[in-house]
Amino acid sequence: MTDTTTVTYRRIGQGFCGTVWADTTGYGDAIKREDGGPGRSLQNDKIMHQKAFKSLSNNPSAVRIPRCHRYMTGDDNTWWDSQISRFPGNFQACNALISDRIPPFSREVRERLIDLYCPESLKSRIKLSEGDQDCLVRPYLGRRRRLVKQSRFQAFSLRNYPLHVDQIEELGLDGAFYARTMAETLAELYWSAHIDANDVESVLAPAREGHPSSTASGILRDHVVWVLDFDCCKHIPMDEAGVEQAVKAFYNNDPFFPRPDREDVKDQALWHSFKGRFLEASSKIVGPDAPHAHLPALWIDLVEKWGLV
Repeated sequence: MTDTTTVTYRRIGQGFCGTVWADTTGYGDAIKREDGGPGRSLQNDKIMHQKAFKSLSNNPSAVRIPRCHRYMTGDDNTWWDSQISRFPGNFQACNALISDRIPPFSREVRERLIDLYCPESLKSRIKLSEGDQDCLVRPYLGRRRRLVKQSRFQAFSLRNYPLHVDQIEELGLDGAFYARTMAETLAELYWSAHIDANDVESVLAPAREGHPSSTASGILRDHVVWVLDFDCCKHIPMDEAGVEQAVKAFYNNDPFFPRPDREDVKDQALWHSFKGRFLEASSKIVGPDAPHAHLPALWIDLVEKWGLV
């Protein structure tokens, strides 16, 4: 059995809020350090994450959310004194959040994605890259790839790899399933957790050990939809102002969700799958007699109108 007190941490991700670390065994927890840009709060991340977890854990939908275990300040000497040496270099104690690590895709899946989408000149290096072992896939149901002129400055990364809707189609993945799952997730976050889902990220990844997967495909194998990163979320009131706040957050986010204003008939079908499930899930959560029972339909109406602006 590995002595975890001697296993070092390595960086598995980075965002504006800070860096994300896990031990080199590849299992267990993820540690998000608040060492990024100003204006982001891991304390708010913890509060919103726990509200989201409570709501989403009661939903039998396919979405997964990591458990949030502990928030620590830089003054938490009990934890930092025992752990700081496991970080490389001259790292200092800081605010940090510990949660379940989302499992990365297997080597087999990674190499299939590399063979299909990585520039030829980079394939050998990417297959051997330690950083590209941390492979999560971002399903972009609201964006198709654009044809761009080849540049001699090529780049490719499997960390948070953006899988556009045209790639989802050509790989035979179930985009409608992802759309319905995301719709249920937003309904829970809005009407049960009462948060705006601002900058919340959706990723495809395997389920954690002991938890069943909800969908399977030839290239990605068994996997589920995960949601993470709640540091930018804010409370929304159950009124028209709260709906507008949620709509703004919807359009400020990366294009995970289908869009209502697309000309492609397949994009339109994805939007209708999303819209139908959102209204259905919202109705079950809110109930027909609640004072704010009209808000889900108002949200759809504003999303469709703003999409045409």
